Amino acid sequence: MKFFLYADNLNPTQLKRRAPEHKFLYLATLADHTIKFCRWSSQWRCGLASIVPSPGEKVWGGVFELTDEDVKILDEFEQDVPQGAYRHVQVTVVTESGEKELVTTYAAAPIGKFKPKDHYLDWVMKGLKQWNLPQEAIDQWQLYRPS
Repeated sequence: MKFFLYADNLNPTQLKRRAPEHKFLYLATLADHTIKFCRWSSQWRCGLASIVPSPGEKVWGGVFELTDEDVKILDEFEQDVPQGAYRHVQVTVVTESGEKELVTTYAAAPIGKFKPKDHYLDWVMKGLKQWNLPQEAIDQWQLYRPS
C-alpha cells in the first residue's frame, strides 16, 4: 500500500520501528494542505502534527510502499494518542516530476490548538534530512519552532 508519510513518521528511527519493511518510493507534496498541531502527545509533552486543508499551501513528505504488517504496526502507534486519534485518508499527492497519485496518509481528528516543542521538531528534522527533502520543507518546519 502506498502511504504519504510526513512529520515524525519520516524520522528513520521511528520509521524502522513502526514500518520495518517500508520501501521509499519518492518525495511528494500534498497541495492545499498545511501542518497544524491539533493533538496532544503525553509521550512528547507537546502538540503532534497533522495535515489540515489550507488552500494555496502544501505539505512535503515521502511516499513509501508499506506492507500490510507495516500498516498494522503504524496504526497501533497512530491510534495510541488516544485510540482513534488518527485515521487513514485518501489524498492526491504530486511527485517531483509533476505526476499526481492517489495514496493513503494519516490525518488527526483535531481536539485543539497545541504547540510543538523543540525536541519534537528536532525529531522531525532528522527525517526531513534523511530523505533529502528540499530546503523549502525544512524552512517550513523551522517556522513552527517556539519563539
